[in-house]
Formats: sequence, C-alpha cells, structure tokens
Amino acid sequence: MSNQTLHTTKQTTDSLLTVRGLSTYYRSDDADAPVRAVDGVDFEIKRGETYGLVGESGCGKSTLGLSLIRALPPQGEIVDGHIDFKGRDIAQLPKSAIKDIQWADISMIYQGALNAFNPVKTIGEQIAEALRIHDVVPEDERDNRVATLLEQVNLQPDLASQYPHELSGGMKQRAAIAMAVSCDPDLLIADEPTTALDVIVQAEVLNMLQDLQDELDFGMIVISHNLASIMKLADRIGVMYGGRIVESAPSEVLYESPSHPYTDRLLRSLIDPRRPPEQVETIPGNPPNLRDPPTGCRFAERCDLATDDCTESHPPLEQLAPNHQTACYHHEEVGK
Repeated sequence: MSNQTLHTTKQTTDSLLTVRGLSTYYRSDDADAPVRAVDGVDFEIKRGETYGLVGESGCGKSTLGLSLIRALPPQGEIVDGHIDFKGRDIAQLPKSAIKDIQWADISMIYQGALNAFNPVKTIGEQIAEALRIHDVVPEDERDNRVATLLEQVNLQPDLASQYPHELSGGMKQRAAIAMAVSCDPDLLIADEPTTALDVIVQAEVLNMLQDLQDELDFGMIVISHNLASIMKLADRIGVMYGGRIVESAPSEVLYESPSHPYTDRLLRSLIDPRRPPEQVETIPGNPPNLRDPPTGCRFAERCDLATDDCTESHPPLEQLAPNHQTACYHHEEVGK
C-alpha cells in the first residue's frame, strides 16, 4: 500500500457525536467479574466525517458500535460515560426514546449483515418496514422510495420482490446498506461491512458507502480489522486495544507517523506486494483478559518498549498534535 492510496481528510467543524468516558461491560451469572469490553473510551465525530475503528478481534470495536446505538445484548450494560449525539446523551435515554433514534438518526449495518434479512420476507418488504416504523414517507409512496433506495446502491428496483436467498452476497450487502440509509440518518455505523465478500466486491461496497456519504451527508463510523481498507476510506482512525482507544489520528498521519507501538505493529503486519512474504510481521502474544485487565498499559506484555512505568499505570491519551492523540509513555521511540 502506498501513501497515494490514503484517504484525503475532510475539513469539518460541526460536531455530531462526542463520547466521553464510555464503559460497557458484559456480565454473566457464572463469572465473578464482568468483561470490560469498552473501558473508558473518548472520541468525537464531525458531521460528514468518516471515523475508522481498527484493532484485533476482541478489542471492543463492535461493542463500542452497539453501545452507540443502544443495541447491546441482554448481558451488556453501559456502566459509565456519556454519548452526546446532537445535544442528547444517548447513554441516559430511556428505551422508549432509543427506538425513535435507531434507524431515523443513527443507523447500523450489523456484522454478519448477509444473514440479517428475514428469509420469509422480500427485500422490499423489509426495507419498507423501516420506512413505516418511522413514517418517512406516506404508505402510497413507499414502493417508489424502496425502488429509489435500491437504485442508489446499484441494484435493480425489481429486486424488491425477491427473497434474500435469491441474491448474491454482494447484492444482499448492498440491500443492507439501502435499508440502513432508508430513513436518512445523521450517523451510520458500519460493522465489518465487507465480511465474507471477495476483494473486488469489498472495494465496490466501500466506494459505495463513500459515494452515499457524499450524497446524503451523514457521519460514518466504519469498524474493521482491515487497516489497509480503512485507511483508504476514513478521515480519522481510532486504534482500539484491550477495550480502549490507544491512538487516534488522521489517516495519513497514522500511516506516516504512528505513535503507539500497537499501531506500528499493525502497520508492519500489512501485506505489501512489494515485499517477500517472509517479511510480513506478526504481533506475538494475545490481547489481555478483559475480565481481569492489567493495571498498566494493556499492550505492555506484547511491547518491546515496555518499562516498569508501563506495567504500573496506564498512560492517558496525550495530545501530540491537532487531532492526534496517543496513550504511550514512549511514543517518541515508536518506529525508531
């Protein structure tokens, strides 16, 4: 990947979403301690901006996305923090109010969206259901609205009468995107939107999301373990590890000057066709146990730069430059 492929950061100033101190835990009856899946996360998104969330599986990315839309499973609970969306704290809203926000204001393309459709209802019926719930258009205009939405994601309008099993994986993913933008949300959360798709269709889906964002002017959070794809799409990227954001920066800055050892190792693990396969690096070890996370930096056990300071206390997010924060006591040594 060359830096010519990086996304050009949009210049935006109007704040859409501000998250402060967000902590989400999973509890179970047979465990002494909860899983601290999201543990004190801070970040902000501007209107029309794309924010990427990257990191290994199990680092809290999907839980963070589900927390923002209050769609956690029964064992999940927001235990602390604030989610300020357009002046309202989503973390404190009653469930009755959350239903009015979901789809209409904040929408989500869930991980595994290819299997999210009801197999006994047509694609058109399922998209129209979201329009009906939020009364987006009158009943006699819903079919036309569904047709328009399908055309926006490069599908033929007559696919509305087909069932999910009649569509290919790429077509179902486009239909899921059409449903997600059907109510014209201000924020779209896409959790692994290219899972199980081939490389060509992955690129088409990501380009489509970017085109829809330009057309409809929504903010977007894209969650992925694929750092290379996210760097081509996102204005800024948050790197998650062990339930926390350890670095956040514009895409081009993150690529050129990573300041956290974990980010640096993720970049070194990218497959580059210009390098022999044996030069692709891996990150030894495993992410921490979030039932009993370390007192210090959660990456310390896997980090070559770690010292006693790193194991005794967790470094706070430090402002290195405008829009660039990192949580590392040794950020000046990263990449040296």
